[in-house]
Amino acid sequence: MKVNSVNKSIILILIILCLTSFFASCKKKTAEVIVFDDSHPLALAPDVEWAVVTEPYAVFKESDEWGAATAGHCRKGEILQVKGKSVDADKENWYYFEGGWLPQSCVSIFSNRYKAETISKGLLSSEN
Repeated sequence: MKVNSVNKSIILILIILCLTSFFASCKKKTAEVIVFDDSHPLALAPDVEWAVVTEPYAVFKESDEWGAATAGHCRKGEILQVKGKSVDADKENWYYFEGGWLPQSCVSIFSNRYKAETISKGLLSSEN
């Protein structure tokens, strides 16, 4: 009889341990909050391209040609939204930005702002 009562005690202890661990693992978890950075609403827009200035100093032109007047300037690592594109007589690509036109030789083009930010950080950190 003693063996039977020992077996029942062991089974009872195992059941209590299993139930305890089962209910302990069923704690209600708090909802995970995902924060989306909406500071640039067009950052992932499929029809918007972004450029990173690759030259230490680049000059915006008023039109898409080398002889055009200066409209402004920008520096290496700046991120610009592409507003338009053009090809000049020498078959060079030009990109229009808020500040004016820049040739393709001064910028790298990306499909979204986050890729451009990654490259910009890399360019700026390599200068230091």
